[in-house]
Amino acid sequence: MNTSFTGDPSSTAQYFPQFSVNIHCCRYWWLKKWEHSTLSFPFWRIYYNFEEGGIIEYQDNEYKMEVDKIYLIAPNTDYRSKIQGNKIPSEGYRLEGGSISSLSPQEKTKILSEGALEHLFIHFSLGFPYDNASLGIYPLALNENLKSKISYLQKYLSENNDTALFNVQAFLMIQSLICEILLSIDESKWKQSASDIRVAKIINYIENHYDQDLSNELLANKACMSTNSFSRLFKNEIGVSLQKYIKKKRIDYACMLITHTSMSIDEIAFKTGFSNRFHFTRVFHEIIKTTPAKYKILLSF
Repeated sequence: MNTSFTGDPSSTAQYFPQFSVNIHCCRYWWLKKWEHSTLSFPFWRIYYNFEEGGIIEYQDNEYKMEVDKIYLIAPNTDYRSKIQGNKIPSEGYRLEGGSISSLSPQEKTKILSEGALEHLFIHFSLGFPYDNASLGIYPLALNENLKSKISYLQKYLSENNDTALFNVQAFLMIQSLICEILLSIDESKWKQSASDIRVAKIINYIENHYDQDLSNELLANKACMSTNSFSRLFKNEIGVSLQKYIKKKRIDYACMLITHTSMSIDEIAFKTGFSNRFHFTRVFHEIIKTTPAKYKILLSF
């Protein structure tokens, strides 16, 4: 039987992960104080310090940040940070730092001579299911490719004063850096949250429609199942009820918007599917144990 030629001579269908790097920020700062009693975010982080002295604590492990390593932190990893010689407060944080590009050469020399660290950090998300990787801190030894990308970003950010708009080359350099680092993660760390394709498709739908109705009935209909049957399937696959999962994911998304946008609390409440800021604040406090306004103050860095 003749079929139209598509350009691919093979008849074997191939399926690839729907992988998308969503970069939230890329900054080059100086730090004199970096003492946080708890840091946990629903997105990935990359840290690189140009001098030794930074320390990350996770569970029973202490990572003394080395100049020949870059550090990847998985979403929702609860860790602590400090600069060597400083004490982490029992709660809250002590942060003293700012954009290096805003300093004059003389100011930069003075601050670094006083013991400040140069700190490159990148925040990004990958979407479902790749933001569900195993919790942890992943140090990676620098190779020449990584060193070249870091040097490029250091120079670019130094010359563009905490830029709001990246050019294409800088954007692709960040993407390339992220992808090369992600390649270092052992395949076993990529947790598959759902083995049932129906649940996976609904989770993908949820992540793209936080501001819309996400009732059990609507989602079950999209999965072509009865409401009760799909609710049971979802809980068996994910381990929590459908609405509890949606509530947590909406707040995760709100945390990202609070940290990386200038949207108001009212705007974020609407964007994440809450009827008003009061309902949003109540649910946010229930999950994060603080209010959205306090979260922005404590964890905006």
